[in-house]
Amino acid sequence: MEAYHILIVEDDKEIREGIEIYLRNQGYVVYQAADGVEGLKQIEEQEIHLAIVDVMMPRMDGIAMMMAVRERGYEFPVIMLSAKSEEVDKIMGLNMGADDYVTKPFTTMELLARVNSHLRRYGRFLEMVDGKK
Repeated sequence: MEAYHILIVEDDKEIREGIEIYLRNQGYVVYQAADGVEGLKQIEEQEIHLAIVDVMMPRMDGIAMMMAVRERGYEFPVIMLSAKSEEVDKIMGLNMGADDYVTKPFTTMELLARVNSHLRRYGRFLEMVDGKK
């Protein structure tokens, strides 16, 4: 398979671009969006294998975006980013369809490890689905 495509949906441009640099250095193709509305547009236009989505954003927050992604039948992993570290927020995000939850501030190495882990599992899922066709 060619490089995995990762979407970063984050309203803070510095965080978004910082994550992108690290992901590109790992060989991933990276797309960016500043809010949930732009994120959904990117998902409709690009093949996405994993999304990193901030919870608190203007126009459409990360939870609403993630719910829309799941309602539309997309199965790729979603890692939520949030400054909110309350247990109830993490539980809500995970129960609404997120695959992982990382609180800010986070280290780039931890985020990369989580991305790699989810993509390993998702890659096996894709291989199984393709094999059944």
